[in-house]
Amino acid sequence: MSEATRDIRQSTRMTETEALMWAAESDPWLSSGMGSVFVLDKAPDFDRFVASMEAASHSLLRLREKVDDSGGIAPPRWVIDDDFDIHEHVRHVKLPGKGGVRELLDLTAQVFQDPFDVHRPLWQFVAVEGPSKQTKNSISGGIIMKLHHSVSDGIGALRLAEMYLDFERDPAPVDAAELPPVPETEDQPSGPVETVLSELDYVVRQQLEVARRVVAEVSLWGADTGRVKDAVSSAAGLMKSVTGSFTGGYDENSGSPLWKTRSRHRHLEVFDVPLDDLRAASKRLGGSINDVFVAGSAIAASRYHEERDTPVEAFNLSFIISTRNDDAAGGNSFAPIPFSVTGAPLSPQEMFEEVRSAMAAKREEAGATSGDAMELAAGFATMLPDSMIAKAGRARAAKHDWATSNLRGAPIPIFVAGGQITHMYPVGPLGGTAFNLTAMSYNGNLHFGVFIDPRAVEDPDSLRQHLVQAYNDLLA
Repeated sequence: MSEATRDIRQSTRMTETEALMWAAESDPWLSSGMGSVFVLDKAPDFDRFVASMEAASHSLLRLREKVDDSGGIAPPRWVIDDDFDIHEHVRHVKLPGKGGVRELLDLTAQVFQDPFDVHRPLWQFVAVEGPSKQTKNSISGGIIMKLHHSVSDGIGALRLAEMYLDFERDPAPVDAAELPPVPETEDQPSGPVETVLSELDYVVRQQLEVARRVVAEVSLWGADTGRVKDAVSSAAGLMKSVTGSFTGGYDENSGSPLWKTRSRHRHLEVFDVPLDDLRAASKRLGGSINDVFVAGSAIAASRYHEERDTPVEAFNLSFIISTRNDDAAGGNSFAPIPFSVTGAPLSPQEMFEEVRSAMAAKREEAGATSGDAMELAAGFATMLPDSMIAKAGRARAAKHDWATSNLRGAPIPIFVAGGQITHMYPVGPLGGTAFNLTAMSYNGNLHFGVFIDPRAVEDPDSLRQHLVQAYNDLLA
């Protein structure tokens, strides 16, 4: 896989959405760190792993780039870090204690809880070695991957992983002499005047592109009068989506009364579901795998509150839709779609029907404008000071109970640093929610990562147990 030839998104500047996620990083409560944790069947070969990441950084320059936000009116730019050192981004640790999955998950949560160094490229890997004396519950090794969301979304990150994952346990070693040279740092504006001119040039170019698209659209109205009505309808839908992006799109009084407190603390739980069983259940229930996936989270949330004698009018959650139209690696092309479901204790079948219907309605409502709406909303937001962005982000997230995302991974065994990946657990960005439930298919199973704010969900293990039972009931 290290010989993949995908196109790579390596733009000079962040998009408006990426700039918004970067600005929110000033508040650790809203951190958008994301990634995964791999469980391996043997300890990773650290030297080999460092060499593979070094090689990847020669092709994927974003791994060598840091953020320069010294400008003002345009999004931050990516610049080569002249002091880049691979060993500052790839670490080697030995699991403490019993060296089991729980210790690996706790280490992962700590890695994600620690803030990014904003003066370096926004990624980190930790190669984990299990205990020397293996026991029944210990693991041999693992890999923790942490990435800032401004670098890539989940799909883009999976495609980037092709550069350091392998189809075989012992592929030919990387020949350092054949690596492409790292380009020299581009000349940056040398003073305040040059910086302002560069920023203005970017903004003007963006506005000219918008104007060009408007003129092209209007020129077609005479030949097709129906386009006028469609354009007005599309604009109205876009503005509604923009408003939803700012407000969360939820009723003021909805949401969990138990999950209102939020913090920067993190906790990770995981579990697995056989993919064939999930596929059969979705067909039997008359929906998609994603419908079953999201419905399971709603069933678990309802049971968690019922167990604590806490009625909920409605839960507020979201699912992610991809707006990608290419096969490129890296970058961000997604839109979070917020919606609400009843908090009443329904049967698994009834909750599935409610979730499926609500998601279908929201997906149709968002339509093709969802990505544009998010980018437009982000463009408005990035005009605000970082402190106001953080305030707005907290206010929006306070009404958002949890987020969901479903990723498609490799259907066959994959290797890294000499070890076979036995489990591939995703870690979705929390972004101020009570928890993030992300699923990723891999080698016949759907691997679930439940990334939790433990100040919000005070009993993470109970939530995990309710999730496991909810999917068992849906599959039954």
